[in-house]
Amino acid sequence: MIQNKNKRGDIPVTILVLGVVAVCILAIISFFFSTAKVKSGFDIDPVREATLIKDKVILYQNLGYSNEEINGILNITETSSERYYSLSRGKISVKYDLPR
Repeated sequence: MIQNKNKRGDIPVTILVLGVVAVCILAIISFFFSTAKVKSGFDIDPVREATLIKDKVILYQNLGYSNEEINGILNITETSSERYYSLSRGKISVKYDLPR
């Protein structure tokens, strides 16, 4: 049987262990609530739709359509410096740059 010779050292160690456990529990609870908040407000469907539009552009280019025809069909915005497709759904806004 091991006898504890220094009983004064037990109290600080116990407080330290309880403090670490409390901080870990608070961190887990914080992550749980923040994950629930993010999942409720984050939707990746606009990103998928923008990728689908990009694939459609490539398909139409391979079929021989001109850029003007593709822009009209898919509602693509073209300026002098860039060509892009923008989509907004709720809190998410996607701007997908397309090749010229």
